[in-house]
Amino acid sequence: MPHYLFNNLNNQITTMTTLVNLLQHKGNSINGITTNDNLKRRITDLLITSTIAFAAYGFIIGLQQGILQAMAGMVKLPMLYLLTLMICLPTYFIFDSFLGSKSNILQTVALALTGITITSILLVGFAPVTLFFLLTMNNYVAFKLLNVLFFAISGFIGARQLYVLLLGELEEGNGKNFVRRKKLLRLWLLLYAFVGTQMAWTLRPFFGVQEGKFIFFQEIRGNFYTNLLHNLIEIIK
Repeated sequence: MPHYLFNNLNNQITTMTTLVNLLQHKGNSINGITTNDNLKRRITDLLITSTIAFAAYGFIIGLQQGILQAMAGMVKLPMLYLLTLMICLPTYFIFDSFLGSKSNILQTVALALTGITITSILLVGFAPVTLFFLLTMNNYVAFKLLNVLFFAISGFIGARQLYVLLLGELEEGNGKNFVRRKKLLRLWLLLYAFVGTQMAWTLRPFFGVQEGKFIFFQEIRGNFYTNLLHNLIEIIK
């Protein structure tokens, strides 16, 4: 078998193995991270799996306005989640270390990527439904709001899993540092959500624009929340 075909097959097997482990044997994956078991390989596997899953969903939602928007979605959706994590994770690691954490940076990255990968897998779970409405719905705003709902559900569950994972990493007991680190984690998740929504607004459009023309980036004006409110009012009317 040619070398490049072998590498491609190996990457596919790795992706499927990571996906199955997260769905069915999540505890084993977490134990491997907390015990420093081959962390670099685990981080690579999580990056590959989440990138492929986000790219696939980004392609589907972009199809709403053609192949160019779909290809743009393949690039921008993985960027959205990974850039948000790159911006926010150093803040958590530095402040958590200051409050007494003994975890190294690779452990923190692996735990955070596990939460992100769970979000990406949940989005792929919505892909058949999204594709169905893409083929049967001719309403840009309704399709956009439907996917905002899917992103919200997947993001909430993923953030919840991320909270559980990072909370489990905190030191056992009810000491002052434990309480402080728990509060830090909650505040950091709020920061993560805020940065994520603003990053999504910055990288838009993911669904194209109502005018039907291809745009890779839109001018930055307004914010995610006012636009969501405007779309809700428009769909109600």
